[in-house]
Amino acid sequence: MRRVLFGLTSFVVLALTVYLGAQSGDGQFKLRMKLVDAETGEAISGIVRVLADDGRMLELPGLFARTAGLVKDLPNVHWYCIPASGAETTVPRGKWRIEVVSGLETKLVSTDLDLREKAPGEITLRLPALFRPEKDGWVAGNTHLHLRNFTLEKSDAYLRSIPSADRLRVMFISYLERDKDDLSYITNKYPIGDVPQFATTGVLFNNGEEHRNNFKAFGQGYGHVMFLNIKNLVKPVSIGPGIMNAGFDDVPLRDGIDDARKQGGTIIWCHNTNGHEDVPSAVTGRLDAINVYDGSRTGSYEENYYRYLNIGLRMPISTGTDWFMYDFSRVYAKVIGKLTIASWLDAVKAGRCVATNGPMLTLDVNGKSLGDVLDLREPTTVTIRARAIGRHPISRLELIQNGRIVKTKLAEAKTPGEVELTHTVRLQEPAWFAVRIESDAKNEFGRTPFAHSSPVYVKYEGKEVLDVESGQTLLKQVEEGQGIVRAAGHFSTPDARQRVEKLYEDAARNIRDRINARHN
Repeated sequence: MRRVLFGLTSFVVLALTVYLGAQSGDGQFKLRMKLVDAETGEAISGIVRVLADDGRMLELPGLFARTAGLVKDLPNVHWYCIPASGAETTVPRGKWRIEVVSGLETKLVSTDLDLREKAPGEITLRLPALFRPEKDGWVAGNTHLHLRNFTLEKSDAYLRSIPSADRLRVMFISYLERDKDDLSYITNKYPIGDVPQFATTGVLFNNGEEHRNNFKAFGQGYGHVMFLNIKNLVKPVSIGPGIMNAGFDDVPLRDGIDDARKQGGTIIWCHNTNGHEDVPSAVTGRLDAINVYDGSRTGSYEENYYRYLNIGLRMPISTGTDWFMYDFSRVYAKVIGKLTIASWLDAVKAGRCVATNGPMLTLDVNGKSLGDVLDLREPTTVTIRARAIGRHPISRLELIQNGRIVKTKLAEAKTPGEVELTHTVRLQEPAWFAVRIESDAKNEFGRTPFAHSSPVYVKYEGKEVLDVESGQTLLKQVEEGQGIVRAAGHFSTPDARQRVEKLYEDAARNIRDRINARHN
């Protein structure tokens, strides 16, 4: 397989069909582009940019801008979508370089194009695959997307063009409210639940809800949580005067979470450690996954993701892009059976998933894969194999055991985007293993690549991991959160305040019980 994938670099990547008379009257050449899989010849979607010698990116009229909505964030970055059926644009007279990629799964293909005298009417660019997730049932999805300041027509074009060009197969938009600002939130116009009007793109769409509370307009509060695959909006969508300029902070996120779960919804915590109700939600089993780096790369895996795992919670890792698709961030989830919104979410909830904006990760612990549990009854030596493969250089691949790096493998110069490691360890206590990468590179949108797997869990004599230090840190966060709620929350009555504070008291008791059980 490896020889097949990397031997494809010797392919001729550009096939030209020359048509005379392709020049328009204003010195622009008409150019039709099509992308195909270099191995199979199958037409595929992707993104393209055309560059001058000085690195300047040309605008390509007629193609949908991959960076639509991101002019302030990505000035002068001009990538455009190419559907599997191909697309036509116009390019000025001159010598240019064309670059194309398809999702995270192909190499970047670059070719020079001389348009000083005449132009090909059509070019077909052949992209070698780096990895083929579909062969093992892996399906790429984005759990968190909102659009604003678009017309409905442009929003439709965005959703028809970009997810498929990025090789996503599942896409969640979500409804949210903020006083007055939400008048421009165009994704609120779509119905809750499945959005079948985009099915022809090959992407499954579902519209959920971002349920949230902030004590101030853009500050901390109870937090933000996603409800995916729900049947009806959970109301109030946004809680309290910090967001809605009216009402009180009387209603905790827990009420909405429980409502969404009764509807069969999937519950995903947003924005890593943002908010104070994350730990109370996690320790009571109300979260199906946690989104890291959705919207920005803030916080770290160590806080609080590893802490949850270290007190015996089985918490899958997930991600999305929040406002616009500023990056390739996605979750690869291993689906069993037919792909549906529900089966993809079931794969995430089972922990068969990897969050990444760059390389694909695999992890095997004595034959067990992501989300699996290895049940040991006696001291055992286990063998762990991990791999990362992607388009951009990887500094190192790191194996994590119980929140600590136990094995590191540096990338080699000849294969900077591919790293493998093998590690053996003698286990006589519970553990969890995950794999992640570090990189100093920048991707096509100027973002630093990241990738992190969900864990493989190891039970020992029926017990889960319980790290006292992690528990004590989470306990301190709960107590501090309760103090902030008491000081910053706006409540209609003392009873309403006490009801919210009780969530934190119950969470603190839960953690203390876990710690005490460790000592017994």
